[in-house]
Amino acid sequence: MPEISVIVPVYNTEKYLDRCIRSIIDQTFSDFELILVDDGSKDNSGFICDEWEKKDSRIKVIHQKNAGAGAARNAGLSVAEGKYINFVDSDDWITPEMYEILYKLLRETSATIAMTSMISKSHYEKSEKLDTTKIQYTVKDTKEMLKRFFRVRGEDSSIISVCGRLIDRNILQNFRFVEGTISEDVSAAFFLCSQSLKTIIVKQPMYNYFQNTDGVTKSKVTRLDFEYIRAFQRIYTYINSNMPEFSYYAEMNVLRSQFTILSKMKLYGYEKSDLEVEKQYNKLRMVVRKNFVKLFKWHMPFSRKILLIIVCI
Repeated sequence: MPEISVIVPVYNTEKYLDRCIRSIIDQTFSDFELILVDDGSKDNSGFICDEWEKKDSRIKVIHQKNAGAGAARNAGLSVAEGKYINFVDSDDWITPEMYEILYKLLRETSATIAMTSMISKSHYEKSEKLDTTKIQYTVKDTKEMLKRFFRVRGEDSSIISVCGRLIDRNILQNFRFVEGTISEDVSAAFFLCSQSLKTIIVKQPMYNYFQNTDGVTKSKVTRLDFEYIRAFQRIYTYINSNMPEFSYYAEMNVLRSQFTILSKMKLYGYEKSDLEVEKQYNKLRMVVRKNFVKLFKWHMPFSRKILLIIVCI
């Protein structure tokens, strides 16, 4: 049985898929299985997955009808055999030493999660070799991780991603991603932060998050986007009942999620023909304006505070 199971949901990423898979296959730590879940791709992604499976015995391929990233990850979890689980998105790539470093830290510290910093890239860059003897890291307990999740000190939003983490499968035994949503990472990241008694955070970024800036066109906000807000509302309800000391932080993150979606509606537009979306726009504008002072005082980048002023005018 492999030590690590790597799960990659794949959907229409033929342009980037090879580099993602190659970055995993070329890891300095080799005792892993790679599970590629083709989520009903309409391009050549499924074919690329099958070709890689022929080349490397560590690779498994699952083909399924399109059901979203949450369902694809769940399909991968259902067949994963590793002691530790890692998720990688199919247009991203990782540094060659990532598994070696995270695995070693988990074994040495008895932590349940080891995670790396993430770095956003608009184009592919070959990763520089890391000196594994000079890795800097911190150890966080559950309360500290929840503060990071709620971005109490102004942390960036990468904490909401489940990628870049090596996870002890024991804490995933009864966990499944929420399906049928585009915000499955929110609930999943909260679960991981709240369930891990000891988490290792490596300072050096080893996960490359790809942001495609070629011909970027932002799509209009639709009903699906409001699931982002509902995810934080569900967390707020849970926190109120189980961890009331974090209620204020959870409440502020609901407000931040509302501000985020309102900002997108202002910047990129929304389906004005959909009366429900129009109704939500008016509601969000009232809520954000009413809570302007609370949001402005919250730890956010200066650019976000400028945007807050703009959307409230």
